[in-house]
Amino acid sequence: MQLTSQDYWEDHWRTHLSAADLSGGFELYEDIAPFLPRGEAVSFLEIGCAPGRILAEFCGRLGFTAYGLDYAGDPSIIEQALTARGIKLGKVEKGDFFSWNPREKFDIVASFGFIEHFDDAGAVIDRHFEMVKPGGMVVVSMPNFAGGQKALHWLFDRRNLDGHNTRIMNLPFLEAAARRNHAEIIQARYTGGHFDFWLDRAAPLMARRVVWRLVPPIQALARWMIPGEVNPWFSPYLFAIYRAPVSAAGAPTHDPLRCMIPA
Repeated sequence: MQLTSQDYWEDHWRTHLSAADLSGGFELYEDIAPFLPRGEAVSFLEIGCAPGRILAEFCGRLGFTAYGLDYAGDPSIIEQALTARGIKLGKVEKGDFFSWNPREKFDIVASFGFIEHFDDAGAVIDRHFEMVKPGGMVVVSMPNFAGGQKALHWLFDRRNLDGHNTRIMNLPFLEAAARRNHAEIIQARYTGGHFDFWLDRAAPLMARRVVWRLVPPIQALARWMIPGEVNPWFSPYLFAIYRAPVSAAGAPTHDPLRCMIPA
């Protein structure tokens, strides 16, 4: 079951974001990009691609050919914005992720903040693997609304919390997806520092003001008290990068993507 509706996302993109402005970057780009190949020969599909900002970030900086799927955004607007930035365009389509049947498979299939909006998120990751070429790469990321983050969202942003499947926001879930799909885990970890917290733009103004005041001192306290760089209770994001099996039997074959990943 899906935890958010098409009307929700159409209103979200219409109210808050515009494909006409794809600036701003992507928070996890530096975590993910070093493990990806380069060049226009690489097809990059983003699931849930509206408004096109993250698709533009990866394809613009790494030279990928851009493909996208979204069931709420306007494909023509996203395509125009990508083309205006000089990005090589494959095709952006509007459709339902589970019923969409692409004509081809892709070198990289990625989604960012998508899988956590479904009850059966395992099936959502598995469908990513159905769309990737043998030996290709699957990338998924999501916010960490579990652990201590869940308590904060329950207090300040409960409506937004209800649209997220917090049961999957852990490394064992991401590791299980690799086992089911006979995939190699290239990276699977938390990121974003020891603590960060934000509210949905629809959250009450008073709650947002409280959070703006609380976050900096809590970040400083977390850096002082907790060893290492991240933790599963309050680090704001987690992600995984997988390499799909090169054949049904898992036998090694020539892998053009591996040749394009910089040392």
